[in-house]
Formats: sequence, C-alpha cells, structure tokens
Amino acid sequence: MEMNKRVLLGMSGGIDSSVSAMLLQEQGFTVIGVTFLFSGTDDQNHHFLKDATDLANRLKIQHITVDLRKEFEEYVIRYFIDEYINGRTPFPCAYCNPNLKFKYLEKYANAMNCDSIATGHYVKTGIYNGQKYIFQGEDPEKDQSFFLWGLPREIIDKLIFPLGNFKKTEIRNLAREKGFLSLSEKKDSLGICFIEGNDYRQFLKKRGIKSQPGNFVDQFGNILGEHKGIFNFTIGQRRGLGLNLNFPLFVAEFRLDDNEIVLAKYDDLYRSKLYLENYYIIDKEIVNSNLELIVKVRYRLQETPCNLHILNDTVAEVELLEPEAMIAPGQTAVFYHNDRLIGGGFIKSAK
Repeated sequence: MEMNKRVLLGMSGGIDSSVSAMLLQEQGFTVIGVTFLFSGTDDQNHHFLKDATDLANRLKIQHITVDLRKEFEEYVIRYFIDEYINGRTPFPCAYCNPNLKFKYLEKYANAMNCDSIATGHYVKTGIYNGQKYIFQGEDPEKDQSFFLWGLPREIIDKLIFPLGNFKKTEIRNLAREKGFLSLSEKKDSLGICFIEGNDYRQFLKKRGIKSQPGNFVDQFGNILGEHKGIFNFTIGQRRGLGLNLNFPLFVAEFRLDDNEIVLAKYDDLYRSKLYLENYYIIDKEIVNSNLELIVKVRYRLQETPCNLHILNDTVAEVELLEPEAMIAPGQTAVFYHNDRLIGGGFIKSAK
C-alpha cells in the first residue's frame, strides 16, 4: 500500500463510519472526515455531530461539517413528496446517493486534495475485466449494494469501503477491542433518515400534503368500501384497511384519476414483467451479452433471475423468470451479475 494517500470519509458519528476511520488509519491513509447535515434542526443534529467531532479529535483526524439542508430539501424531499403525490412509493436512498451524497463527497474530496472517497457501507469493490465495480458485501444481512446502483464510473473508481469484508458483529467487536465501548453498543439507525419516528404519513401531513377519501374496489371496479386517502396505504398492505371481509385482501394498485385503491388476493399480486424509468447500467454492453443477470426488487428480497431489455434511453423492460409479488411503482430494481452490481432503475409499472 502506498502510504500517506489522502481519503475523504463520510462520518455520521455512528459505529460503521467510525470504525471505517480507524481501519483506514491502520492501512496508512491520511483520513479527513466530513459530516453532512441533510435535515433536522441544529438541536436535533447536535448529538450525532458531537459524536463525529469527538471521534475525529480522539483519532487526531481533520474533520469538517457541511450544511446541505437546503440542497437536500430541494432534491430529495421534493422528490419524496412528488412521488407520493403521483401515486408511487419513493426510495429516497437510491435517489440521494448519486444526486447528493456521493456527488458532494466527490466535490469535497477534490477540494481537499483527496485521492479517494470512503464510507461505512457494507459493500466491496473489485476488478472485473479491467474495470472497478461495486460488489456485494461479505455480510449478507448487511449488504448495502442495493442502495448504490446509481453511482457513475468516475465515482466508483475513487471508492473505498473498509467494512466490505467484515460482518456487523465483527465491527462491534473491533470497536470494543479498540476501547470504544459506547460506540460498540450504539444501535443501528433504521428507517428514513429525515422522518422522525419513521411515520411518513405524519411527515406528509405536516408538509400540507392531503390525501382525499375514496373507494376500495376489486379488480373489476366493484366497490368494497371506503379508504381514508391513497397516501395512507402501500402496495402489498393487508392490515389496517378498515374492512370486514371473510378473506384476506391486499393493496394491489392505485388508480389516481378515480382516487381508487384496488384490492386483490395475494396470488393476484404476482408480476412477471417490469418497466423501468431513469435506469442506469454501468456498462451498456452488459445488456447485449449472454450474462445471466439477477434482479432484486426489494432490499430484503431474494435474488430473481431475469432478462433485461433496453427499449430506449429512458425505459427498460425486465422479464422476471420467477414472478414476484408486491411490486410497487417508484421502488427500485437492482441488477447483479453474480455478486457484481451493474445497475438499476426506478419501477414505472409492472404486469
């Protein structure tokens, strides 16, 4: 390893980015930490910002704070609200990573004369046919490649992921061994980072986004009851419908023009074809090859074999070789060749 190479590390104050800083130092890197403020008030941000600053001081690394709350509001939160208004289920991490987080990591890495960018994601990088790619992490329970499919080649070439070869339990043990006991016991952050309590319905309500009551209908348009607003429901939802039926029904589709929610039996939720918009495939020749691709349409979903067809510059078609249920427009489909991440896209529709 060439010594004294400079790396910019995204630091949240949590265990993953903190242990990443320690590992990078041990590998001979000069680490500079950056903490981005994406949302929340100064009081709400005080604790995690203090944690990041204290750790940087303890490790004797330079640390900067960058306030991106205005940009986050303009790009990510606007996207999040617009998706719900348009009857889709947003996936803010997949939108934020290429458009904001890693874009600004690269910007500040260049400004601070850093050769590389690092984060505490549980993914790996590796070389395939002479090119650098993101690969799934060693810990299948923590692999986060699903969230990074939109990163362009120029950013991937600069990436370092110190935790990719570790399991989460090992990272907690490392923190403990290095004398960071409180850090080793820190809970993982869950849910959407900018929504307090993870209740997106209250978040939309506070933003003045109202959803009008309408009808639950079956696939043939027969009225089954009344709903309290489309925003209150998600594709695949079964509980909390407020209906007394003798058999289970699930949310299958939103019909915005008529303000209707279509309910169906679980077997009717399966889809075998997806149409993607705003897709990104890191190497276009992959599509024209005979490589066997797999796709994940949910973070925790098992991988599904598929055929990928590029229809034009904005739309791609995915043929699922094994049908999947509860596919929500607005969510993402992420593609792999074995454990190599090759791209993804936002689901426009499914049938």
